[in-house]
Amino acid sequence: MPFWGLKAVELELVKKRTTYSLTTFLETWTLTFRRFFPLFGAWAVSGALPVAVMVVTVISGGVLDVLNGATHPSWWTLVGILIPAVVMGWFWAGWHFVALKVARGIPVRFSDFFRPANQSISALVALVITSTFIGLGMFLIIPGALLFLRWQLTPFYIVDRNYGPIKAMKQSWHDTEMLFVPLAMLDLMLWGVALLTAPTLVGPLLQHMSSTVTSALVYSKWLTDENNPEMPRIESDHSFGSEMLG
Repeated sequence: MPFWGLKAVELELVKKRTTYSLTTFLETWTLTFRRFFPLFGAWAVSGALPVAVMVVTVISGGVLDVLNGATHPSWWTLVGILIPAVVMGWFWAGWHFVALKVARGIPVRFSDFFRPANQSISALVALVITSTFIGLGMFLIIPGALLFLRWQLTPFYIVDRNYGPIKAMKQSWHDTEMLFVPLAMLDLMLWGVALLTAPTLVGPLLQHMSSTVTSALVYSKWLTDENNPEMPRIESDHSFGSEMLG
């Protein structure tokens, strides 16, 4: 094919993927508002509950440190911080499982939030690893954002395919490479909304829910949508599991 022909094909592909990113962005917010209550319930358990637990455990830890003669926060305070962190990580799998059901238009049940122990442990390990590296990368800004983009599908491989943490991280890294440009555009749009709504009371909450729904849509549709053959398909031989069909 002549050079100009190749350029025309590339431009058409860019146009299609930009349109696909915009469509997914709009679908994200539609789903977030339409399924607000199940998403809010899942967020309350996975996010708000551990924060409430942290308030209690940190204060209790501080009191125990003082009773043991410490003049500054010590081991019991550290324990008070670690307990809710583990609780949050344990429920991370359930939060993403609920978001995936929302993205696939499947009714959500309360029991969906409580995942099998192997998935919860895998999610906890993956959360610790990815959060550590992304947090360190944020000192350089772009590397942190890049790591977030490449690992943002990790929890869905855990709750949907029962992958271990390392395998899920590797799979997310591999698949997001094929989706890099449209996924980056989509994430930038979400971050733009986050900056605009950050000063509001509900902005951070809606942003947290919408970003997880976005990742669920990317995992569920971008990798399987036969109407968009330029997107890689990796789930053609994978059935979603009896729970998700119920």
